[in-house]
Amino acid sequence: MPRILIVEDNSDIATLYQRALMIHENTIADSAETAMSYLQNADYDLVILDMHLPSQSGLDVLKCIREKNNHTKVFVISADDLLRQKCEAIGIDSWMTKPIELDIFIDRVNNLLN
Repeated sequence: MPRILIVEDNSDIATLYQRALMIHENTIADSAETAMSYLQNADYDLVILDMHLPSQSGLDVLKCIREKNNHTKVFVISADDLLRQKCEAIGIDSWMTKPIELDIFIDRVNNLLN
């Protein structure tokens, strides 16, 4: 079963993602520090990553993922399109601008995992 790490500081949004993806094993990290700790201790097939997190940014998490390995897929969801080029330069597999459409989100996750 694919393992997904959801990195999102808004608990309502994180819960929405988690429920939408309940057929997959998923874990929620509400900060960059928590996400990086999880990434050091486990492998994930997909990371769903918010860019605006408390204290450290999603860019820090993205760099951590790419330093550790290159096989983890990264799906960035952000309200800030200005960060897209920076994310693409570091290495992402998909981008979606908030607010999202849930059916498109689920399709995109399933495509990334297959």
